[in-house]
Amino acid sequence: MALTTGTLLVVDDNSDVLTAARLALAPHFEKVVTLQHPERSSGALGACVPDAILLDMNFAPGERTGREGLDWLRQFRQSLPTASVVLMTAFGGVSLAVEALKNGAVDFVLKPWQNDKLVATMSAAVALSQARSQATALRARNNILIAESAPPKGELIGSAAALRQVFDIIARAAPTDANVLILGESGTGKELTAREIHRLSRRAREPFVSVDLGALPDSLFESELFGHKRGAFTGADSDRAGRIAAANGGTLFLDEIGNLPLHLQRKLLTVLERREVVAIGAANPTPIDIRLISATNRSAIDLEDDEVLRQDLLFRIRTVEITLPPLRLRVADIPALLEHFLTIYARKYDVPRRKISADALALLEKYPWPGNVRELRHAVERATILANSDRLIPEDFPFAQQRPVTTGPPAEDLDLERTEKRTIERALRLYDGNISQAANALGLTRPALYRRMTKHQL
Repeated sequence: MALTTGTLLVVDDNSDVLTAARLALAPHFEKVVTLQHPERSSGALGACVPDAILLDMNFAPGERTGREGLDWLRQFRQSLPTASVVLMTAFGGVSLAVEALKNGAVDFVLKPWQNDKLVATMSAAVALSQARSQATALRARNNILIAESAPPKGELIGSAAALRQVFDIIARAAPTDANVLILGESGTGKELTAREIHRLSRRAREPFVSVDLGALPDSLFESELFGHKRGAFTGADSDRAGRIAAANGGTLFLDEIGNLPLHLQRKLLTVLERREVVAIGAANPTPIDIRLISATNRSAIDLEDDEVLRQDLLFRIRTVEITLPPLRLRVADIPALLEHFLTIYARKYDVPRRKISADALALLEKYPWPGNVRELRHAVERATILANSDRLIPEDFPFAQQRPVTTGPPAEDLDLERTEKRTIERALRLYDGNISQAANALGLTRPALYRRMTKHQL
């Protein structure tokens, strides 16, 4: 009989029985662990989770009722829910076998056994366990895909020249499998752009899986992206599909990749280079076929800093680069965006569709929109809810009426060096000289901020 992929745990108080079981089973399975005391199973297994358990039914001297085996059967079924348990005893009986099956055992073996029959029984038990694990992994993958299947919260709208250039790059890059890096300030529509690329690609009927790396704790990075096997670490009570595997065949969108620590960047690069992923606790890698789209609010110059992003990773993810323009550079699109959001929120809140007054429109076109389209959308939602009439006026957008506090040279000073110095000075004042907080607000690492401070003699 060919070697069966799988791990067995054999539990019996008789060392001779354990030796006989190991001799019979070891040639046919990847690993056979034997144990005389079932209460020591956790220590004996470590991080190894058995596919099937061959469990004796009596442990105490003179015990023949099989009650101990049934108790341990229930405990193993609770702690190892996908493992198949086969019970064995020298004192068989139909009623005991029926009770064992009712409690979750998959089969029953009488001692002394026939080796061929024992191997066949345990092979079937392993196959059942692996089918359960695959079903669990499939359900986990489907849960991820269901969460990702919600329609996007908007669409790319506008006809400004800067946006038309973006549409052109999308149209040319989408049909390929080239990895795409999307640059842009927060709120400019990076995920919408990624979804549009996916929609126009050959993978459109396959999954689109999004991961916000900026909101993902370092400690959860591997589990979330690579997945894990049951028992791989404390609390891993079931297999979990990683998001990379869930995106297999489709598109993986990694948002805020510029925030990923360097040691995790190396692990991501390994996956992309080998085109395979190893779940935590898994013995073998899983091949993957994904199209990668990444995004960040960091500048292209910052990304070329080795302390921000590994350059070998940058080369891998930036086959095509798309830079999304901020809303202040596409003021001509504000009326169309307003009409779009006014329609959406009138429908959402079941209120008459608001109109925008000329004064309000003029005000909004002058506002710099630091939060970009996302800020505009929220402003329209708020105004739709709170407005006193069907026509929105400047008073419905109080934030835009506040005069910005200006410091230093006038706004028309567009010198890049002076602008950078003023911005750093403002961040340092805002956070009372706290370098870490100022660097985070500026989208920089601490070393990168120190270099800029030295350059500007701050």
